[in-house]
Amino acid sequence: MIRVIGIGSPFGDDAAGLVVAQTLAAAPPPGAEVVVADRPGADLLELLDGVEAVILIDAVQSGAPLGTLHDLDLEALPQEGFALVSSHALGVAEAVQLARALGRTPARGRLLGIEAAPARAASVEEMTPTTGAAVERAVRRVHEWVERLTSVT
Repeated sequence: MIRVIGIGSPFGDDAAGLVVAQTLAAAPPPGAEVVVADRPGADLLELLDGVEAVILIDAVQSGAPLGTLHDLDLEALPQEGFALVSSHALGVAEAVQLARALGRTPARGRLLGIEAAPARAASVEEMTPTTGAAVERAVRRVHEWVERLTSVT
């Protein structure tokens, strides 16, 4: 099984991963389970365990244009100059590293990062329009990834 995990908080651009997961949960891709994870912290370890593959979706800040989609292999986390927006108690990169050290990560995994505005530049209540528009592209990308991952399992 492939687990798709949308990560974030319900505030501003940090909600991008949650909104993607909520959209996908309404009509999950075949062969995938969708989880909406509001600031999962250490609970992310449990979500990474026991599946063949995982796709994480979260807001990121790398200095790229707002709304840019970043496609990373989980093995690439963390990467210098690339920060996951972490309003989470335990950051995503740290949780992946810890899960890897404990032997609890799936054999295959991707991170879909959505370039977000810094909290001070964005509304705390609404996503910026550019990041909001990236959500639709991210949903399509996740469908493509699930299709590819299920064709190799």
